[in-house]
Amino acid sequence: MEQIGYVRNTTNGMAEVEVRRISGCGGGCSSCGGSCNAPSLIIAIENLIDAKPGDYVEIKAKSNKIIRYALIVYMIPFVMLILGIILSMSLFKSMDIVNYETYSFFVGLLFLGISFIIIKKIDTSIKKKNESAMEMVRVLK
Repeated sequence: MEQIGYVRNTTNGMAEVEVRRISGCGGGCSSCGGSCNAPSLIIAIENLIDAKPGDYVEIKAKSNKIIRYALIVYMIPFVMLILGIILSMSLFKSMDIVNYETYSFFVGLLFLGISFIIIKKIDTSIKKKNESAMEMVRVLK
């Protein structure tokens, strides 16, 4: 996936790039007539092509990393929620607790909260490895 970005600022080998966010319909407002307003995103990307403020650059997304990050962000909370509900239902049911479904739901929410802590640790690890899902490919003229 390629996009065009506008370099706002450069510091210490990094570039602050403004990228227009693609809306859910694909961003072709003339085709759907919905006149949606997709806000721009400001992202920090390693400046390997020596882009200067005011330049337009082509940005390429690394599909495999984006898919991996999406799986992490969506699947870990989902799996933890279901795991918490199922494990606590079997535990509370074996203990003959009357409202075991309600308690299991709350334990599932607790597991969901724990999943956000896990995701935060994974995010910190990815930042330390300096893995970026996007890279600047070239300066556009």
